[in-house]
Amino acid sequence: MSFRRFFAAMPMLCILSFSTVSFAEDIEVNFTYTQDPQVDFSKAPKGSLKIASFTDTRDGDATLIGSYNAEKPVAEIVHDALSQAFIKGGAGLVEEGQSLTLNGEVTEFSVQDKAGEFDVTVRVHATLRAGSRTAYDTVIFGRASAAELDAAIHGALEKLITSLIWDDYFLNEVI
Repeated sequence: MSFRRFFAAMPMLCILSFSTVSFAEDIEVNFTYTQDPQVDFSKAPKGSLKIASFTDTRDGDATLIGSYNAEKPVAEIVHDALSQAFIKGGAGLVEEGQSLTLNGEVTEFSVQDKAGEFDVTVRVHATLRAGSRTAYDTVIFGRASAAELDAAIHGALEKLITSLIWDDYFLNEVI
C-alpha cells in the first residue's frame, strides 16, 4: 500500500476505531445489596476497616461493561457493592485510623449475549493490608446469567461479594 492510500484511509480507520465507544448502549446498574448479612462484622476484633478506592486495569473506557455504558466507572460500582455488603454485615467502615485496608483492581467486567441470555463475569484482584503487611491477596470472581442484563450484573456482583466474604483466609484476617 502506498503512503498516499494509507493516509487517505487513515480518517476512516479512526472513525471505525471509535465507533464502538460512541454507539455503546447506556445501562444503569444502580446496584443495591439485598442479601441478608452473611457474616457479622460488627465485633471484628482485629480493628476497623477501610475500603479504599478501587482501580480499573481494563483497557478502554472505565464505564464500559462489555459494549454497554454504565452510569459511573466500573471500579466505583464494585467499590460501592462491597461497601454495601460490609455495612449490611455491621462493619463500621472508616476513612482514617483503620487497622485494615481493602483495595482492589477490576481486571474484568464482561458481558456475553448467548441466545437471549446475558452472561456477566466480574473479576477483581483484591488485597487486604494490615498496616504495611499484606494480609490477604487473591482474585475474587462473580459470574451470573439472566434474561435481563441488569439482573445478570446484579447476580455477578452478589457472587463476587460472596466469594470474598466467605473466603476462610479473608475471614481469618478480618475477624
